[in-house]
Amino acid sequence: MRYLKVLALVILFFVSMVFFIQNTAELSKEITLSMELFNFTFTSQPIHYYLLILISFCIGAFLCLVYFMADKLRLSGQLRTCRTRMSNLEQEVNSLRNLPLEEQNYPSADENSDNN
Repeated sequence: MRYLKVLALVILFFVSMVFFIQNTAELSKEITLSMELFNFTFTSQPIHYYLLILISFCIGAFLCLVYFMADKLRLSGQLRTCRTRMSNLEQEVNSLRNLPLEEQNYPSADENSDNN
C-alpha cells in the first residue's frame, strides 16, 4: 500500500510539472486582485498566476494540517478515555472472577409459574 501512495505522489508530481512547463507563458502573466467591502478597498500588487496558485496550495495545505491535528487531538483524548474505561472494566471482571461461588437454591422457572 505504501508503494501505491508513493507511486500516486510521483504521478501527481509529474503531471504538475508537465502542466507548469506547458503553460509557462500563461502562468507568467500578472494579475491584480482587488476587493471592495463597504468603504474599504483593497488592491494587491500585481502577482504572477503561478505564485497565486502556489500561495493557494500552501494555505490549503496549512488549513488541512490544522484541521487534521485538531481531529487527532480529539480522537487521542477519546482513545485515552476508552482505554481508562476498559482498564476499569477489566479490573471489575477480574475481581468478580475471584469471588467465591456460593451454592444457593435459586427458584426455577417452574416454581415461579406455580406461585402465580
